Amino acid sequence: MSRQKQELSLSKLSVPELLAPAGSFAVCRAVVLAGADAVYAGGSRFGARAYAKNFTEEELLEAINFVHLHGKKLYLTVNTLLKQEEMKELYAYLLPYYKRGLDAVIVQDFGVMQMVRQCFPLLPIHISTQMSVASAYGFAYLKKLGAARIVPARELSLAEIREIRAQSDLEIECFVHGALCYCYSGECLLSSMLGGRSGNRGRCAQPCRLPYTVLDSAKKAVQSGYPLSPKDLCTIEQIPQLIEAGITSFKIEGRMKSAEYAAGVTAVYRKYISQYMQSGAAGVDRGDYERLLRAGNRSGFTDGYYNRHNGKEMISIKNPSHEKDQAADLSFLQEKQQEKKLPVQAKAVLKIGHPASLAVSCRGFTASACYGIVQQAQKQPLSGEMLAGQLSKTGNTPFAVDQMELDMDASVFLPKQALNQLRREALAQLEKHMLAPFIRSLGQCNSQEAGKSLDACINQKAQAERNADAGRQQAVFTAVIEEDRQLGAVLEQDFISRVYLDSSMYSRERFTAQLLEHVNRIHAAGKQAYLSLPSVFRQKTAQFYRKQWQSITDSGLDGFLAKTQDELGFLDAVQADKCRCMLDYSLYAYSDDTKAFFSRAGWQYDTVPLELNKKELLARNNAESELIIYGHLPLMTSAQCIHKTAARCTKRAEVWYLKDRYAKQFPVRNVCSECYNTIYNAQPLSLIQLSEELTRLYPASYRIWFTIEAQDTARLVLDQVRKAFLEHQPVDLAAAIGAYTNGHYKRGTE
Repeated sequence: MSRQKQELSLSKLSVPELLAPAGSFAVCRAVVLAGADAVYAGGSRFGARAYAKNFTEEELLEAINFVHLHGKKLYLTVNTLLKQEEMKELYAYLLPYYKRGLDAVIVQDFGVMQMVRQCFPLLPIHISTQMSVASAYGFAYLKKLGAARIVPARELSLAEIREIRAQSDLEIECFVHGALCYCYSGECLLSSMLGGRSGNRGRCAQPCRLPYTVLDSAKKAVQSGYPLSPKDLCTIEQIPQLIEAGITSFKIEGRMKSAEYAAGVTAVYRKYISQYMQSGAAGVDRGDYERLLRAGNRSGFTDGYYNRHNGKEMISIKNPSHEKDQAADLSFLQEKQQEKKLPVQAKAVLKIGHPASLAVSCRGFTASACYGIVQQAQKQPLSGEMLAGQLSKTGNTPFAVDQMELDMDASVFLPKQALNQLRREALAQLEKHMLAPFIRSLGQCNSQEAGKSLDACINQKAQAERNADAGRQQAVFTAVIEEDRQLGAVLEQDFISRVYLDSSMYSRERFTAQLLEHVNRIHAAGKQAYLSLPSVFRQKTAQFYRKQWQSITDSGLDGFLAKTQDELGFLDAVQADKCRCMLDYSLYAYSDDTKAFFSRAGWQYDTVPLELNKKELLARNNAESELIIYGHLPLMTSAQCIHKTAARCTKRAEVWYLKDRYAKQFPVRNVCSECYNTIYNAQPLSLIQLSEELTRLYPASYRIWFTIEAQDTARLVLDQVRKAFLEHQPVDLAAAIGAYTNGHYKRGTE
């Protein structure tokens, strides 16, 4: 390409924002000085890094001022799932930051999203990667709900990003450096179920970094090591392709990292973004790449999913530790870490018999102050040099006087204290003027909406109690099947009224024929047939379902079980009957606010969250919610494949196992049609033995979830359900199915 054509091509590209992490004000200052355009940070609550130092309210307000004075932005993370009591506290938590001029809030919870939209209408909403948005349908739907920017699933390829950008004008923010999760973000319950520390609550204990042995379908050892531990992401060599894909914001991971790490990585990415925008693609200096390595890595780097779907080369199988060189040479940062004060032009006027005045200007803003009365000097008059020096001492302010004009009479005098006060007042006014455009008044928020939201929850609770008083004489039971062999056992039971057919059972080639066969069998048994959509709904999956949609609807399906935001967008786009759609647990509805949001959007039925305990469930409005009472719960959904990591890709669906250090064996199903793995809990959840207690939760229905069970095991489980719920007989689950877990019903999560 000629130089002229290259410059023309570059002129059509937008300069991406460089977004850096900050776990404290010191880190915020460091990354801004190192070249970040924006900073994302967590406050004292509701952030996905609960164990980071995080900001106090005072520090965060100071940081907002700091970034604005330097022409940068600050985004606040509120990207955890909130319980009902926390939703009541969110308005007061956000209010001071909103008034100070917070630039955006990053959210995972739909209830939080709607509360922000209603109560803080001027605050842009960014969708966290915790929502794992993976298709243009998800982008379109979230735009309708008020999103300004989306951080999509980290597993998306550049081709998918380009395709989404062609269909959506929403801003898109993608990770370019730092730690990767093995699981699609927001789809992980591994830490939660194993130790009670929920990643959805910002408390992940990272059990994915522990050792596991991969066992094949015959439970023969194939590989030992750290098969769930991805290497750290580094895309410094892919910057041209990332910019050309249309990514709005380049995000660096690391809110728990040091100022040296965050600033060092920021400085290197700043260099190569600027270099590409100015002169086009060029190679990365080996010294810069080495600096990134020394700042921290896990067995080297991976360039992530941008040019591949998965691969063993992305996994730090032998060593999951985050390594850094304690003696790393960060001297290249010294110049960048010097305080970059804002240049001020000043003019002082000292006329005898009049107040002294000082006018200051910076970046188009001006301010002035007057103080004291200029006197005729009796002994030592002020010299111009002395006056300029005193008025240029900006101290701890963000300003530095780089130009001083003096208009003064001869032989003037003003006490040093008066000069200092004059300077302080002028600079304080200048700072106030520069920050004024960001300040929002109380009238620009909607406190009435916060009250209405709480009232709605109270009213819903009253309605739930009325529903409970009315009672349900006949309990409703549903069943999920993930293998064909389980269907016969389910159809034998007259108390099962609905069957969810998991899409992973069907091949792409014979999808509708296989589906139709199952639907006909279910209808012949007098039951409803729902299709359980995939756990991941990326661009190719969406295109397949769009192409097959008429055949799918012609199959006679009675409804759908939706698992992702992308599926909500798809079902909305094809105008599916929302009253015949059940939202799965992964469309989290922790609070009544979130449940009310789904209801207002037309999604009437949801699944009771898996991470709430008995007390929290009793306080929740479970009307029109389905409660899972049995199943090997999915702990992870991953684009990676343990078959491919430990051996090779066979494109054959099988159940393998991961054995942990306590010899527990976690089943892993590879869903080849969509190319993802599901890791299940080693022991099934069972609340069957608590049937009497569960009736006091007043759910709309109870779900039995079959994953890896053989037909005989499925029959045993169903018999236990019948005895416990319908015949009110005592059951012995351990004798019938072996070891099981109560999940979070008794312990909950932090």
